[in-house]
Amino acid sequence: MKIIVALFSILLVGQVQAQDMGWWDQLHNYPAAAGIERGNYISISPGFMGPNALRMPVLGNGLIDNYISFDVRTERHQGNGDLTYNMFLQFSLPIKRDRAFFYVNSIPFEKWDVDPITRDERRMVGISGEGKTSGDISFGIVYKVVDEDKAGPFNFVMRAHSKTTTGGNLENARYTDASMFYWEGTFTKSFFRRENSFALAKMMLGFYTYQTNVNRLINGSTERQNDAPLFGFGIEYHHFKWKIDADLTSYHGYQNHRDNPSFLRLNLNRELKGGAIGMGYHIGLKEWDWNTFSINYRINIKEILD
Repeated sequence: MKIIVALFSILLVGQVQAQDMGWWDQLHNYPAAAGIERGNYISISPGFMGPNALRMPVLGNGLIDNYISFDVRTERHQGNGDLTYNMFLQFSLPIKRDRAFFYVNSIPFEKWDVDPITRDERRMVGISGEGKTSGDISFGIVYKVVDEDKAGPFNFVMRAHSKTTTGGNLENARYTDASMFYWEGTFTKSFFRRENSFALAKMMLGFYTYQTNVNRLINGSTERQNDAPLFGFGIEYHHFKWKIDADLTSYHGYQNHRDNPSFLRLNLNRELKGGAIGMGYHIGLKEWDWNTFSINYRINIKEILD
């Protein structure tokens, strides 16, 4: 008798789960539109996913930090029918003083709340529009090719960056479960130099590429890679232990499927004993419709002397 009850319970749970997805199946013409894998219905594009799926590269300043350091940041993204909170962690390891460093970062926790219109547009499977997950682990290396303090006309820094596929919830349009790379060069030049202050102009040029399934449906998409020129420009001012900066960054995919995001960043930082604290307000433009507020704390562990 217990076995019969258990089997009946399993069948009932299966029926309820199937009934729970009935709204989604009807709304998105499942499985005729793109097959039985629900992840294939997600459009892997910055304008159709969460704010951390295909993050905008940060415009650097061409100055190499010589500390082994650890950053802890909290971020709040709001807009595009999406409210997201996440933690961001980064570990930086100098390889050679004033010349190169390696970093690895991750989003260990993300929580979101998406409205019904955005949920359906993104073809998310979660009917509540709410959820929690962990994000991708990313890593990169930065190398300073030209140094204006050593007879160069400007600073020139190269960076190579990649992400893993550790992020979850592709079916809820949070992370891509596919590769992404970018390569970029940053030019910076200081001016108005004083004993304890200077201004810095900066410009970035590069290339951003990621695996996609931009799914215009009808049995799925064959477009599996998006290649995007990457650029940015900005200015920052250093005064004693304070730094303020503003920049505009963007990448432009070729598929014209909400793949041309831009981001205006405003940041304020203050050096502290043993680290630094900073906050930023970042304004999403074009397909990047989130406004982001962040607070960052950096812990300097050890200075690399050679």
